[in-house]
Amino acid sequence: MTEEAKTEDRRGFLISALMWGGVALGYGLGAVYFLRYLVPLGDKVPMREMFVGTTGQLEIGESKTIRTPDGETFVMARTGEKSFRVLSDVCPHLGCKVHWVASENHFFCPCHMGVFDPDGKATAGPPAEAGQNLTQLETRVTEGKVFVMIKES
Repeated sequence: MTEEAKTEDRRGFLISALMWGGVALGYGLGAVYFLRYLVPLGDKVPMREMFVGTTGQLEIGESKTIRTPDGETFVMARTGEKSFRVLSDVCPHLGCKVHWVASENHFFCPCHMGVFDPDGKATAGPPAEAGQNLTQLETRVTEGKVFVMIKES
């Protein structure tokens, strides 16, 4: 075999190896992104605390509306001495406004008589039949201040 033939064989091998390596890399990356689309890898959404008030602002049984920086509104209800619940004020059934009824110790949607317990679990009406619960934000009370955990924007 001549030196020129050996060079051509090596060059052909190198070209084929690079081509097939690129094809494998391309299909491999495509497969990773496709699988990630089908089964999300559970990317954690960064969370942060947001100050929503002091314990002295609400008496037990009272509630107020709070708004997050991205415009979502929630109902904060004081359910005990140091117990606060912060739930979405939008009914998951048809999007009506939900409010806290202290005398009944539940959240109520007047559109279709939807009832939610203090934890936001649907107990009556169309939301209960569909298993639709209110979104709840984690709360923390420290030194008389009330904080909720919200998504970092």
